[in-house]
Amino acid sequence: MTATLGLIGAGRLASALVAGWVAADPTCAPQILATDRYEGVAEALATQYGIGVRATPAAIAAEADLVILLVKPQDVPGAAAEVATTLRAGACVASAAAGVELATIRAALADETTVARFMPNIPVAVGGGVSAVCGDADAVAALTPWLQAVGTAVPMDESMFDAATAISGSGPGMLAYVIETFVAAAIDVGFSEDDANRLVVDTFAGTGRYLAETGESATALRERVTSPGGTTAAGIAALEAAGLPDAVIDAARAARDRGTELRSGS
Repeated sequence: MTATLGLIGAGRLASALVAGWVAADPTCAPQILATDRYEGVAEALATQYGIGVRATPAAIAAEADLVILLVKPQDVPGAAAEVATTLRAGACVASAAAGVELATIRAALADETTVARFMPNIPVAVGGGVSAVCGDADAVAALTPWLQAVGTAVPMDESMFDAATAISGSGPGMLAYVIETFVAAAIDVGFSEDDANRLVVDTFAGTGRYLAETGESATALRERVTSPGGTTAAGIAALEAAGLPDAVIDAARAARDRGTELRSGS
């Protein structure tokens, strides 16, 4: 993380990324520059984290080694065209806009500019994010250390980005809904709201950490802790009877398909 990073857009995703980067390495803050179309947004981020602010995307592009477009999908072509006017030789451009393909970004830039796409998720703010990434080799190489500083970067073909958006991009929201439901269940069986939240959130977090650190598969863990005729078996049987497996698959497909629709302008 030695390059100068320029952020075009300083909203919620920029805030999450900057929070994660500065937590991982407080000395990186001066390397990060930001601008935003709305007055005061980038300045607020600078006040909180100590990053730099520039007035325009063109000013960012004149200094940055890697420019990241963190704007709404419909604003990507315009933002890319603006940074193209002052982009430094050898600088790379990346975009986190859902549904905006590499070809669309490239069309607004000089032919020699290398481009990447990535799809992070909100846990980047606490160093636990997962980011799908694709694009030109030089741009991916420039972007990947920044993504690895706040979680995991998973390279893939661009054709898988709608699916990645469904699984890891939309995943935190869908998992939060599941956790919300488990909290309601804990309250239903007698716990206070505070105790229910602590029991459920820490159980989900601990299970995810266990799987990540041990490398054990979810299937193997489930089989190992499910005794025949026991409480876990009874709970899983109820989830299966209610159609949980099909519901999860349907949710992933619906999110993927909606991403495809958004990409096509539907």
